Amino acid sequence: MSLGAVLASLLALFLPMPASALVGPTQLAPEFKPYVVMILDNGSGEGASYCSASVIAQDVVLTAAHCVSTPSATQVFFLGGEGKLIFLVAAWIIWTLASVLLIPLAIHFGRIRPHTSFQAGLSLIIFGTAIAYYLWPGVAERLVFSDVASIAINPGYRPNTGQDTASIDLALMRLAKPLPSSFKPVEILRNFSVVTGQRLQIVGFGHADEEERGTSGILRTAVLAANGPKSPVLVHLTDPDGNRLGGCTGDSGAPVFAVGRPALVAVAIRAKGEDGYACGAETEAVLTGPQLPWIREILDAWSGAKNLTL
Repeated sequence: MSLGAVLASLLALFLPMPASALVGPTQLAPEFKPYVVMILDNGSGEGASYCSASVIAQDVVLTAAHCVSTPSATQVFFLGGEGKLIFLVAAWIIWTLASVLLIPLAIHFGRIRPHTSFQAGLSLIIFGTAIAYYLWPGVAERLVFSDVASIAINPGYRPNTGQDTASIDLALMRLAKPLPSSFKPVEILRNFSVVTGQRLQIVGFGHADEEERGTSGILRTAVLAANGPKSPVLVHLTDPDGNRLGGCTGDSGAPVFAVGRPALVAVAIRAKGEDGYACGAETEAVLTGPQLPWIREILDAWSGAKNLTL
């Protein structure tokens, strides 16, 4: 993917786009960070788009089929240095405050004159800022991108279908190199029976607000309830408390787990809204248990079946 395409894709994280993010009263989900990554795609011809994906093996992720196009136009990425970035910012703030406090302390103890003290404090601030600026690129580049070697689309996928059509909107992606050891494969539940009213947990990187830019790219989670109509391949999820909670832009491909653990039940594919909104009323997801034969077949072909947790 070219630099321009990557930049365009990153801009998609901060610009409103039509597609399916977690909106409503969600919670941060750091405990699920080892199991979920982001997908960037620039091959649709309609601008860059981004989605979420589950880690299936150390070099394979599972997402929605409509999130990907070709391997050359698609990348997986994740935030690999955010902890270091927070430390750098905190260290710079402390350094700046200490430099500012140096001025009154130095004047109070009569060590240097006010003018000289001011110059010394300002010099320290400039020096600290220069060091932070020098270190920043090394930390920021920990926004890690991984090229895609292969993509497998589920044969039951039917693009551009309506919400009442049972399209198996799933795709597996084999990465050019394995994810870091901090990532772990999710468990895929084989015989998980979803009943009406059952609580399930969606985890994704999408928008937290349809109308506010810059609310995506943060891993969030929400507990939704299974609703009708019951289907052998799809599950419809709604907010049990009626607070307009659900998937939205950036949450296509997001895992739907059993509550409280990284055990995959379904993959989010579509969102539906009311009163002029695109999200918040219903989240549609593809059940992964019935697709295990297809997943095994692809992983066997990619020689990655030994990494799968079933």
